[in-house]
Formats: sequence, structure tokens, C-alpha cells
Amino acid sequence: MGVIKQQTIKGTMYSYIGIVIGFVSMIIIQPHALTAEEVGLTGILLSFSLLFSQFALLGFGGTARYFPYFRSEEKKHHGYLFLFCIVALVGTIIFIISVYVFKAQIIGSKHKNSSLFDRYYWYLIPLIIFTVYFNVFDLYARVMYNATSGKVLKEFTKRIFIFIPLALIYFKLISFETFMVLWLVANAFPTALLLIRLIRDGHFFLNPDFSLLDKEMTRNLINISIWGLMVGSSPLIVESIDEYIINKKFGLTDTGIYTITSYVAIIITLPVRSLYSIATTVIAEAWKTNDLNTIQSVYKKSCINQLITTLFLFIIIWACVDDLFIYLPEKYQLGKYVIFFTALGNLIDSATGINGVILSTSKYYRYDGLFYVLLIGVTVGGNLLFIPYYGITGSAIAAAVTFLIFNVFRYLFILKVYKMQPFTMSSPIALLVGVAVYFVSTLIIPQMSNHIVDIIVRSAFITLTFGLSVYYLKLSDDINIVVNSFLSKLKKT
Repeated sequence: MGVIKQQTIKGTMYSYIGIVIGFVSMIIIQPHALTAEEVGLTGILLSFSLLFSQFALLGFGGTARYFPYFRSEEKKHHGYLFLFCIVALVGTIIFIISVYVFKAQIIGSKHKNSSLFDRYYWYLIPLIIFTVYFNVFDLYARVMYNATSGKVLKEFTKRIFIFIPLALIYFKLISFETFMVLWLVANAFPTALLLIRLIRDGHFFLNPDFSLLDKEMTRNLINISIWGLMVGSSPLIVESIDEYIINKKFGLTDTGIYTITSYVAIIITLPVRSLYSIATTVIAEAWKTNDLNTIQSVYKKSCINQLITTLFLFIIIWACVDDLFIYLPEKYQLGKYVIFFTALGNLIDSATGINGVILSTSKYYRYDGLFYVLLIGVTVGGNLLFIPYYGITGSAIAAAVTFLIFNVFRYLFILKVYKMQPFTMSSPIALLVGVAVYFVSTLIIPQMSNHIVDIIVRSAFITLTFGLSVYYLKLSDDINIVVNSFLSKLKKT
């Protein structure tokens, strides 16, 4: 866990600095600088660009599990990056044509405010291009054991760039049209920076080399890419379908409310994202040597560490949720329980550890893809079932149910095939501690009239009580090691 722990901590640190910037820009400034329709526009443009760019990779991202066979600094990794870029170029052209042909179906909503989407629809093309190649360079950086550069650029640097046009439009220094141009540039810039980083590190080898592509390797790459094309985009479909359905049924206003409130809940997933980025490479290397002990160890540690960090953030967010809505326009109250159920779904997903990484890098990767395909049906069905009764909250409920079903399938599959399971007694103890800390914080601390002070005091109390409980109950070896190391350095100073 050495490399994983180091890069997870580093990636998470930058992610949370980015979250502070993102919180100020998205939660405090954006709802007041932009209308809900305009917020919905930026949200749905990003959702579609992420989805289409994933398809445009033509499944080649899944070939990362074979990169250990390409790895050779001397031979410039046998032209892996060149091959990836060519495949991505072909896929990008295909999906740019699709964006043109299926414009009416993509815009979807018949609500009049979706004319805003129609006006800025063609922003999808540059967004797709830059997102495709960011994904290419990020995946390549990760197999180079650099999981933090892409994470920093996406979670931190891009948020700074987006903050600038938001601040300008908040103070009415620019028009919305100018804001959209600057917003587009802010989303594109990280791709250029990541490319520069790869060149500077001496990893940018854009030279053709087909020496490793014998019949067996070519067949393996084609098979996994075909499979990846069919099912590799399923996770993003599951994540993006909610905004599409909400836009189709209610229009951009409700989409904007959903975008802002679900963003708050996504905060709790940041440690998990940092862990997944580097864990994929480490687990793929372990499968190459059939090192099941390493896989089991990472699986167990990821489970308890993810549970503790996401539970801690969930408690703070929900304990302070009413304070948060004071700083949002009144119409955003509609999304209060979007926060709860989105956070609950992410907690369920995080609490089961790196089960997805284990399956996607194993010889049974097709089963994980099959689970995702089936999950699309569950997600769509859940949205259609719950949205008529609960509106946009119904979509968040559907997401939570989807995460629960999905992770139960993954857990049972790994348990049956590999006889591995990640849970120890620390998991239920952590849950009990978290629930107890939440209720104690709401019962002991009265609601204060100054909402900033209330957030600070309540968060400090939760941090202290939950943190001390985790440390003294020794729920996580990794957390205790980090804390003890910090205390040791503190004593020396």
C-alpha cells in the first residue's frame, strides 16, 4: 500500500483544496451569478461531453490492464501512447459526426428554456475533443505511476480556471456569452497542461512501434476494446442518465438545481477517486504475478479507509445541510434530499472497497462490464419509478438503490470466485460510531443564529469526536500510522 497511500494522500489533499475553490465558486457564487437554467446548461454540457468522450476512446482505455507487457522505458513502451492516440482520434471523429446527426435527440427536452441548450449546443465538439485527450493522457500518466497529475489538474487547477469567469460574471464585468467562452477555455486548458507534464517527465513517446503486436496481443487488445466499447461507458451512462432524464422531463432549471445539490454530495467521493487512480495500476501488476495476497490486503484496507473517510464527510455535510441552504437561492431547497440520497449512494459504493478495480483488471473483467450493462436498466427503471413521485429527489433515490444492488453483486462475485471479502468488525463499528457522532452533534449543539459559526463549531465537534474514536478504537491501521507519524514529527519539533 506504500505507493497507493502516498499518492492517495497527495491526490486527496489537492482534491480538497480544489473542493474549497469549487465550493466557493459552485455553491456560493454560481447560483447567484447564473440563473438555474444557465447552471443546468453547463452541467448538461459537461455530462454529455464526458459520456461521448468515453465512447470515443472505443474501449481502448481497458487495454491498460495489458500495459505491464508494453512497459519498457528503453523501447518507449512499444508505441502504446501512439496507438492510443490514433484510436482516440478515430473515435472522436465518429462521435463528432454523431453529435451533428443526433442533435434533436441529444437536446431532448421540449421545455422552452432548453433553447439555451440549443444555442450553445456546438460547445459539445471542443469539449469532447479536449476531454478525450485528457482521458488518454491521464490514463497513460496513471500507468506511469503518476496518478496525481491528472487528479490535480481536474480537481484543482480546472476549478481555479473556472472560478475566474464566474467571479467576473458575478461582478457583472462580462456577459453570459463571454462567460461561456472563458468557461470552455477553462475546461480545455488542463489537457494542454497534462500534455506538457508528460513531455517534461520524458514519458511522451509518440512514435509508432508495432513490434509487440503479435497475433495473440492484437487479438487481446481488440477483444478487450470491443468489450470496453460495449460496456466501458456504462459507468458514465449510469452517472449521466439522471441529468438527461431530468432535463427531458423538467427542463434546464431543475437540471441546474440537481447539478448544484448533487455536487455537494460528490465531495465525499474524492478520497475514493484518488485511491482508484493508482490502485488500478497496482492491482493490474499484482494480477500479472498472481499476487493474491497483495490484492486481498489492498481490498481490505481500501474498504475500511474508504468507509471512514466517506462516512466522516457524509456526517459533516448532512449535519450542516440547513446552514448550507442559507447561502443558496430559495428555489434550491428543492434539492435538499438530493444531497442526502446522492451522498448515501456514494457512501455505499465507497464502503465496499476497490471491488470494481479488482474485477476490471482480472480475467473476469467481462462480468463487471455485464453488471454495468444490467445496471443501466436498473438506473433507468429506478428513475422512471421514483421521479413521478419524488421529482428530482427520485433520481437521487434511484442512484442510491443502483449503487446498493451493483455492489452487492460485485461483493458476492468476488467472494464466490476468489474467496475474498473486505469486511472486518471495524466496518460495523465505524458505522455505529458515525451514526452516534451525528446524533450527538445534533442533540448537544444548538442551532446557532450565525450560520458560519454553526458550520465551524459543528464540523469541529464531529471531526474531534469521530477522529478520536477512529484513532483510539484502531479501526484503520493506515490512519493510525499516518497520525502516529505526524505526532512523532510534532514531538521532534
